[in-house]
Amino acid sequence: MVNRVVNDGHQLALSMRSYASNPTPCSSGGRYTSVAEAAAQQNTAAVIDMLSQGYEADGQDSDGNTALHYTVLFRLDSLLDPLLERGARPNVGNNSGECAVHWAANSCNVRALDRMTKTNRALLSMRDCDGFTAFIVAAQMDNYLVMEWLYLKGISLEEQDDCGRTALQWACYKGNKKTVHWLLSRSASIAHRDREGMTALHWAVLQGHTQVVEMLMEVGAVGLIDVPDCTGETPIALATRKKNRFLVVAFHKCQIFDFLFGRPHVFQNLMPSAFLLFVAYHIIIFALIIAPGIAAITPEAVTHWSMLMGLSLLLWVQCLFSDPGWLQPRTIPSQSHLLGRDPARTFDVDQPIESQMAHCDSLLQKLSLAGDGDGEAVELPGLRKLELEQNKYNYQRQLLREARRRLEEACGLGNARSPAAGEMQPLITSGMNVGGSPQAQLERATATLHEQERATGDSLRRARVEHLLAEGCGEYLTLVENGDFKQVCVFCRIVRSMRSHHCKEQGRCVERMDHYCPWIDNSVGLGNQRSFLLFIVVLLATIFYFYYTVFLYAFDRVFPDISRGSFSELLEALTNGSLGPELQPILVLTTAALDLFFVLFVGSLVARTTAFMMVNLTTFEFSRRPSHVLQRFRKALVNIMSFWTLDTSGDAAAFLGSPRNGWIAPGKAAGSNLEEGRLAYLPEEP
Repeated sequence: MVNRVVNDGHQLALSMRSYASNPTPCSSGGRYTSVAEAAAQQNTAAVIDMLSQGYEADGQDSDGNTALHYTVLFRLDSLLDPLLERGARPNVGNNSGECAVHWAANSCNVRALDRMTKTNRALLSMRDCDGFTAFIVAAQMDNYLVMEWLYLKGISLEEQDDCGRTALQWACYKGNKKTVHWLLSRSASIAHRDREGMTALHWAVLQGHTQVVEMLMEVGAVGLIDVPDCTGETPIALATRKKNRFLVVAFHKCQIFDFLFGRPHVFQNLMPSAFLLFVAYHIIIFALIIAPGIAAITPEAVTHWSMLMGLSLLLWVQCLFSDPGWLQPRTIPSQSHLLGRDPARTFDVDQPIESQMAHCDSLLQKLSLAGDGDGEAVELPGLRKLELEQNKYNYQRQLLREARRRLEEACGLGNARSPAAGEMQPLITSGMNVGGSPQAQLERATATLHEQERATGDSLRRARVEHLLAEGCGEYLTLVENGDFKQVCVFCRIVRSMRSHHCKEQGRCVERMDHYCPWIDNSVGLGNQRSFLLFIVVLLATIFYFYYTVFLYAFDRVFPDISRGSFSELLEALTNGSLGPELQPILVLTTAALDLFFVLFVGSLVARTTAFMMVNLTTFEFSRRPSHVLQRFRKALVNIMSFWTLDTSGDAAAFLGSPRNGWIAPGKAAGSNLEEGRLAYLPEEP
């Protein structure tokens, strides 16, 4: 059985932390033996002095690290250009094969990545001893911002390490929710299998990352629940073996809902269902017990409560389906069309690479020849076609690696069982003489593949940029290119407006987002803040009026029965356990007691929302504890009017007006730098 314990073989984070806390000691007399040792201790003056004395810029320490490694790690920007001008090479690997490019991706140093690879973007795909590229390292470290920059440079989403694992599989294994979210927003394949036949869902289940599993379910991974790996173990069987009962129940629920409704769930959480049960229970109690008891004396109470409950339901439905102020359409598409009717048939245990490569070819051909209504062939959009071709090259690289391994075991290309013999023939014979040793043929195939990858990467980079420019994202491209990620949302690909925020539950940015409310399964923002406030106010009034009807029921039905001597009968029924009609008042009183929790919860929600309306704040902003909250009460009436009229004209003055009243850092003159003030306000991702 395949060993489930993953051995990374990649100690980048651990080694970098070790270097940061225990830098390489200098030699006696205070002098360094190499430029790398000086850079390890962040002694920029010593590095520049040693370079001027003729020291080698690529000098390595005992671990094989160069000065460029430490420069990008510690963000020593003043050393970057001098080192590169003196011939420092970013492709020099340390003892683990890690280049400066890997360390820059880990430390989210976009400027260094751009500077080191500006003349040769192929360096961005350098691999260490485990086959990890900068893109895969960024996925392991949850650096999704760097991944967006790499993506726009033409890097493949499906880059694989030596075990055939992609960035999505590593992010799922590590539980990096933001990276998984970004990868799914770029349609990273959930159907890909590594050498062990495991999908991203397998790795998420293996580590028990429930939220990651739910994200995969959203895009169609429900079709992979019963797909086995090379050992025959499915994700649901793996969850059972790991004794993760929650995931087992969730898998069965997703399968049932997908069969009934065509989607793995109705709501994203249990709160909307709980609210509907709460409403249904109160309607039953009121209709069967309270209403018959008070209708004869106070029929208007029955009518009033029924109207309030009906209005509460209508407002809840409106909040559920309303647009809270989305700034972009949903960016995470479904991948059900990539799985097919039987995802298990697209993978052959005996030929894991060839079978997936054949599926990629068939998918490319199917999409390229997809006909319109008249049956005429239409051309697949260039961007998607290039991505599929680039993915095919990833499989070809795995075939070359496998062929090289078999060649080392004396089972070279002459063996008919070699997986590279047939699939790699176009690369081997491309414009070259077929003759030569197997090793020479592999070298030619590798060189041909690298050239094709480079050309496709350049074309893909241009296609991705042109696609964003066509959508009016020029400013976004400029900011990402410069590594200025604070102003943008890389999930929605927009420049964030003032007071907007990305809702991770909905996967979209919301204008003036307040919070995500699980009870309505929707975000609350500028578009639905009024209906949400009306909903909770009406709901609170409904609960209070329910207490009023309970009071009427007690006086009209219960107390008269007690006065006629039925109280003793009630006690006798409780003692004997033979409750009949006496059960009705007990149910009513129990319901009223339980409603105290909802009175406190909904009441506090109404009070909080009203207070924030008065001071022109959102729940998200209040969670950051701004220093000017108390001063905003002075403008309470104006803020209430702005709330109901959706007037945002005062936001700039309120948030950027002065250092004491806004979000501008202390020391800035009022209005002296509006743009810097806006940047200081924009919230970071949670």
